[in-house]
Amino acid sequence: MPIFSINRISGHIRIVSWALYDLANQFFAVNIVSLYFVRWLTIEKKVPEIWYSLAFGVSMFFVAILAPFLGALSDAKGRHKTFLVYFTILAALCTVLMGFTNKVWVGLILFVIANFGCQEAVVFYNSLMLQVSSKETIGYVSGIGRMFGYIGAVVALMFTKPVALERGYSSVFIITGVLFLLFALPCMIVVKEISLQNNLLYFTKGKGLRKVFKEFKEQFKFWKENYRLVNFLKASLLIFGVVNVLILFMSVYVSEVFGLKEAEIINLIIFSTFFAILGSIVSGILSDYFGCDKVFLSAFVFWVIALMSGVLITDSFWYWMIGAVSGLSLGITWVASRAFMAKIVPKEKIGGAFGIFNLIGYLSGIIGPLWWGVVVFYLKKWHGLGYRIALFSLVPFLVIGSVFLLRTFYRERP
Repeated sequence: MPIFSINRISGHIRIVSWALYDLANQFFAVNIVSLYFVRWLTIEKKVPEIWYSLAFGVSMFFVAILAPFLGALSDAKGRHKTFLVYFTILAALCTVLMGFTNKVWVGLILFVIANFGCQEAVVFYNSLMLQVSSKETIGYVSGIGRMFGYIGAVVALMFTKPVALERGYSSVFIITGVLFLLFALPCMIVVKEISLQNNLLYFTKGKGLRKVFKEFKEQFKFWKENYRLVNFLKASLLIFGVVNVLILFMSVYVSEVFGLKEAEIINLIIFSTFFAILGSIVSGILSDYFGCDKVFLSAFVFWVIALMSGVLITDSFWYWMIGAVSGLSLGITWVASRAFMAKIVPKEKIGGAFGIFNLIGYLSGIIGPLWWGVVVFYLKKWHGLGYRIALFSLVPFLVIGSVFLLRTFYRERP
């Protein structure tokens, strides 16, 4: 077999191994963040939604503080994968432990730590994307990763649905933690990282901390002076604020507004996930051909359509359409934004850059859910109408965000 073919096969194996982490991550994102933990709190334990908003916000706050610094540290050491391994194990362990407690405060603390570990790990997982792709194939590889992720979401929902219905939410937490770690192993083992020897030598001379702060200062200066990057981050802050709300609370929304039961909600999420898979792979290919900025802009349009449909539609039959549009929007959002970031940032700054990018995502994870929690708290007495008003209140986030994104079409300040 020609060497070229061997190298090509090896490259595909690395891509698949890397993409499997997206699959593993979705076990946690869907089962814990989106569906079962919030229902464990609000339905089983009768805790107000604002407590989940606060717990999620606290975990994201700590991630937001540490992500840029740790991203710069991983760049300086040339060891993104090491951080990925540590935070993945932390997240998986705490997720399993969540299944062994019946106390709300213990569950909330474990969730904060688990979500912290999971979100921090994503910074270094994204950084490894350039180890398995080139600048010309970033969109495609990013799409493959998200496609695997949403396949994982479908598998997770189908596998854990009978467990949740028959054995309760706690059993789902245990299974999710185990599956998260299991499917993360190929990425942690197979994907090899090219170490930056000069950086490693720098650390052996005892200059590591100085280098990290210097790297962080350069990262901050780089994105602050980059007109396209600044506006991209502003747009991302607003759209991810909306996305985080929908991920966290849509299972509650469809229960309150459309009266869906447990099994119906799971079926709707599975149905939406198939469209997320479609959106991921198609947007990845289109990003390489037409540009990530244009494809990312389409996500704002699709999200506005999804939100307005959720606000105005009264016939429960049409919630399937909302699920399909939301799935497409979600796939496009993650793929195009991640590819856009990787394309406009130099490889040697990728860890810190994704730290800053994830910082924006984490800030949105604080702002969006807290906004939703406050609005719902004051309007919940209106029941379904209050939830519809709360959903409509997210539309301005997308309109303003699309204006910032349109500015990225200019490489320099006009």
